[in-house]
Amino acid sequence: MNHSCRNHIASSMLVFTAILAIPAMATAPTQSDEYAIGVMVKSLDNAIKHPSNASLATIAEYGTDSRYYVMIRGWLVQELQGVKSQLAAYNSHVQDKSYDANRARLQQKVDFLQHAIRRIDLE
Repeated sequence: MNHSCRNHIASSMLVFTAILAIPAMATAPTQSDEYAIGVMVKSLDNAIKHPSNASLATIAEYGTDSRYYVMIRGWLVQELQGVKSQLAAYNSHVQDKSYDANRARLQQKVDFLQHAIRRIDLE
């Protein structure tokens, strides 16, 4: 095999390897993608912790993105289950009036989370 033939084979292999690597590079998250996901997670965490109309808009904005819908809906469902569990514990102390404020706060959170889940399910 002569020298030019080996160079041609080597360059062909290099091009072939590069072509195979392009899809992997296209799907690998970049540092800016990872940063954007981190911003999204922090925004959602803040929205869940502090229910408001603006929080609902934030959840709807990210939750209607098909890439993140399942993750965000699952997160909301888990939060809802936790708050319902806490509310059930407060409801077992029906006679104690000192629990009314916490009970009301937890019920508002349940209502908010249910509304957020319905909102991303419908959009």
